[in-house]
Amino acid sequence: MLLAPLALALSALAVPIVAMYILKLRRREQLISSTFLWQRALDDIQANAPWQRLRPSILLALQLLALVALVLALAQPAYSRSHRYAGDLILIVDESYGMQAHDVAPSRFAVAVARAHALASDLPGGNVASVIGMGAQPQLKIAESSDGGAIGRAIDSLRPAVDAPNFLGALSLAASLARSGQTTRVVVLTSRESGISTLPLAVSFPVDIVRIGGRLRDLGITTFSASPGQSRTAALVRVGNFGVQPEGSDLDLYVDGQLADVRPLLIAPGTQQTIFWTNVPAGARSLHAVLTRSDDVSADKSAWAVVRSGTERSVLLVTGSDYFVQTALSLDPSVRLSVVAPSDFRAGQAGQYDLVVFDGVLPRMLPAAALLLSPPRGVVGLLRFGAYLPAGAVSVAPSPPPGPPGLLLRYVDLSDVHVARARAVSLPAWLEPLATAGSVPLLAAGESTGHRLALTTFALQESDWPLRVSFPIVMQNFLQYLVPGLGVGAADVAAGATVPFSPPPGTREIDITLPGGGTDRIGPPFAPFADTSTPGLYTAATIGGARRSSVTFAVNFFPARPAPASGKSQVTLGATHVGTSQSVTIPVSAAWICALAVLAVLSAEWWFAFRR
Repeated sequence: MLLAPLALALSALAVPIVAMYILKLRRREQLISSTFLWQRALDDIQANAPWQRLRPSILLALQLLALVALVLALAQPAYSRSHRYAGDLILIVDESYGMQAHDVAPSRFAVAVARAHALASDLPGGNVASVIGMGAQPQLKIAESSDGGAIGRAIDSLRPAVDAPNFLGALSLAASLARSGQTTRVVVLTSRESGISTLPLAVSFPVDIVRIGGRLRDLGITTFSASPGQSRTAALVRVGNFGVQPEGSDLDLYVDGQLADVRPLLIAPGTQQTIFWTNVPAGARSLHAVLTRSDDVSADKSAWAVVRSGTERSVLLVTGSDYFVQTALSLDPSVRLSVVAPSDFRAGQAGQYDLVVFDGVLPRMLPAAALLLSPPRGVVGLLRFGAYLPAGAVSVAPSPPPGPPGLLLRYVDLSDVHVARARAVSLPAWLEPLATAGSVPLLAAGESTGHRLALTTFALQESDWPLRVSFPIVMQNFLQYLVPGLGVGAADVAAGATVPFSPPPGTREIDITLPGGGTDRIGPPFAPFADTSTPGLYTAATIGGARRSSVTFAVNFFPARPAPASGKSQVTLGATHVGTSQSVTIPVSAAWICALAVLAVLSAEWWFAFRR
């Protein structure tokens, strides 16, 4: 078809071109001595008529051909393309680590973005498009929009990260966007290594899975850990080859920022190799492993490890003859334990220790320190301990208190614990009951005037708790709650995971130094830190409180490695259609082909004319 057929009228220009070749030119007569050198010119003076016979001419043919190509270009020839669409379009673009691979140029993610723009540009009038970024937590970038510019900006706002793709969450979000009674089509642009080959839930619309990627070259670190020793620190690194051919690289080990060792590696495809170091200096605080050779994936070439050194806690235990608490506290290597008899205790001693434990003893007044009480009958401050009451089976408080006290019995099962009797107690408002036997409080904790206190209202000898697994766990939780460092629970954190903090009493805020040098800050009630998408070393430090505390933890990216999806690069899953599919015919202009032909013919004419 021709989009501008009126341009064909310009083909009349062929008439003057041909006329220039057949009109006889009028020349001035001139006497010459011989016509031998003018033989070629004699052909033009053979006839007396003003018109001459049209002779074959390459230049004339080229000029007419150029005219035809030019006229066709102006007439805009086009061919028809039938496009069958499924109404509304929902684009799910993978933002996971696998999309950062460069086995296709310029990257898998760039190819996915270009494909998303092309699909969005074909959206017919009257239909809408939605864009979903598929990371660990799928994000809706734009919903049910027909604005091409807004859809394009939403696609451009997508960013690849180091998370694994959450296809179930993204597909559930897409299902909520499907309009009732409307034709809907979902296109998932993902990497071949994402492992997506089936639908995790039943949907009533077609889902096109577009797998981007080819033969991947990927040598990556999968494990990195360090453990302190008496005189040396040990480290372990595991490296895997997830490509299709043998790969080699140097593995550099940095200790506290200084290059300490280089190991050459050559690993067969589909296998892993473990590297050990046993001579790292005992004083090392952080390690950094780096694969020096680049390949199609860059996110797994570095890993960090923190050598955790326990913070020493000084604990004073005031007790008579009970060894249960003493044994439980001694299990923690960070505890420097001192034991005194009740008759030897002096109030001034409390200020020399991080924690004071009164087991079967009630002081005259509560010292200004962290306290763990298991008292006899009596009164101290606002605490009143009365006669024994029958207890029985232990149950955890149905609604854990907010803040750190609510974490003391997390992951603890007390259903197998029985207590014979417990003292009646009047708890002030700042003490929260954690476990009870009927209506009798058994365990409680809270904070007042900048100091934390925990108590048990029963004697351990009158229960079977010391025989249960939960006893040393709860005692360790009490110790961490009463004398907290700035603990994160683990020295190594997975990228994207949240990091809970347990700051010391009186802490106003926590400053967190990020791997890139930036800082973040969190304040009460100290919600878990969630900005861990960048692998590297993080340092958190408290501001305010009686004790300044800091901790360094490593965030690493060790992704799951599903097998690459086999089969075609694009498959359709789910239902075949929803509603009524429609077909449109789209004209595709071919004028550029004619324009190129004009340029080629004119170049040929120029070459032939000057060659003559």
